[in-house]
Amino acid sequence: MPGLASERPLYAGRRVTAREYRGLKDDGYLYDMVDGVLHLSPSPLQPHSEAQGRFVYFLYAYLDAHPGAGRVFPELDLFLPDEGDVLRPDIAFVSRERLAILDGQYMNGGPDLVVEFSSSSTAKRDRTVKADRYFAHGVREYWLPDPVKKSLYLWLWREQGWEKRSAPQLASEALPGLVIDAAKLFA
Repeated sequence: MPGLASERPLYAGRRVTAREYRGLKDDGYLYDMVDGVLHLSPSPLQPHSEAQGRFVYFLYAYLDAHPGAGRVFPELDLFLPDEGDVLRPDIAFVSRERLAILDGQYMNGGPDLVVEFSSSSTAKRDRTVKADRYFAHGVREYWLPDPVKKSLYLWLWREQGWEKRSAPQLASEALPGLVIDAAKLFA
């Protein structure tokens, strides 16, 4: 829970390497490291948290119906292989074929699917520099649900860049048969 270890974030704005990041003492706050700079990643508000829980539920229901397809991780540090950034997606899915990126503590490489819920404090970074970093490291599917607008956005990896979709229902390509319905996600 933020603030338990210290009254204020110790590392916000600090420039570190991925190796230094692994060695930081827990200050009770969550961070994304973009271009070597630590950015505070605030705790989600209630609509974000509820929708995140539902999205994780939909993914686990999919995995129950498709055993061995892969694994789901809410809020797990993702170390990009170029040793540049450490991102913390709201949710990540790693397919069976790519489980080697897991080391028992972290993800070391881009997962197949990433979900970042839009919030006023992170939306710009999620849709620009983080999207670029995910794209560069093999993320095939990037979901950007917006709990305030109750809208779904899905970006699909294509050789020329992200193909961007928005609709009340969207189907996953990484997980064939998975359809996310905004009305159910934001109920």
